[in-house]
Amino acid sequence: DETSDWAAWSREAVRLMQARNDAWQQRFSLTSNRYRWDLATATLRFEREHDEVIATTCLVGTTSLAKGTFLWAWANESVPEVPRRGLDRVRAFGEQHGLSLLTRPEFPGARPEGLEIVAVAGRVLDAEGVWIDPGSDVMCYFTLSNFRTVPKEDRSG
Repeated sequence: DETSDWAAWSREAVRLMQARNDAWQQRFSLTSNRYRWDLATATLRFEREHDEVIATTCLVGTTSLAKGTFLWAWANESVPEVPRRGLDRVRAFGEQHGLSLLTRPEFPGARPEGLEIVAVAGRVLDAEGVWIDPGSDVMCYFTLSNFRTVPKEDRSG
């Protein structure tokens, strides 16, 4: 079983997502570009001088400093269906391998647990990378795929 050594499998997922993040950031020359994410369209957009880099997102889950928990997006009624696409595969993977971390709706956790979970989800979904958006209380964890560029919209008219 490929996950019999869960700690090693999880560490490899983190290493893989770090490498993939480095690759897309380098490929699109993204460093400290302004960005915005949109749950309705399940996208993350990075602004560049003449265009935008867009990635399709999957919201994996959130951590709350106030509650001290990680909450899966599939267990969060306030998250629309579109940005949760693919999480059923992660949950099924957890069930298949007896990994309660991937099947329990909510559990004690903070940023370290969120980083591990988003990397694992990214590996299961073969994502091109991950994105963590820190908020004052709630931190969001996304997988990224389908990177593309689009010309900047003409805002002069």
